Amino acid sequence: MNLFPFLQDISPWWWVAFAVALGATEMATMSFFLIWPALSALLIAVMLWIAPSVSGTVQIAAFAILSVVLIFAGRSLLHRFGDGSSENENLNSRARQMIGRHAQVLDFKGPEGNVTIDGIRWRAVWPKGANAAEGDTVEVSSADGMTLIIGTDASTAPS
Repeated sequence: MNLFPFLQDISPWWWVAFAVALGATEMATMSFFLIWPALSALLIAVMLWIAPSVSGTVQIAAFAILSVVLIFAGRSLLHRFGDGSSENENLNSRARQMIGRHAQVLDFKGPEGNVTIDGIRWRAVWPKGANAAEGDTVEVSSADGMTLIIGTDASTAPS
């Protein structure tokens, strides 16, 4: 029984076009999901080049099975090896890139003040009870938005 008779004599290029459409949608959405069905569509095109008389029902069933298998395999590979973004997790956060760096105190008023790192002025917050004077060198322990948090073990040696 052929449930999809219109696919009986279809050209493999239709599956290639479907794969390209899925790949373009993947590039637009960046979901890392549609790449696997796109690869499945390419494999169905190869199957049709090898065996052009495959019924439409077999084509759809093979596409569905391959898609599910490749999605799970791709997700497990992504989980195992990652997508490479963990190496640059601070790439778009300039304040987080300053953690661990030494800064020079420009001014200090209570628990807040300003510091400079590489000639760039930053708003900074000190822990309660901390004291700093202009020219002291302190270490950045964390960041909250664009505000640097100065560590409790920061040195206060003049630079």
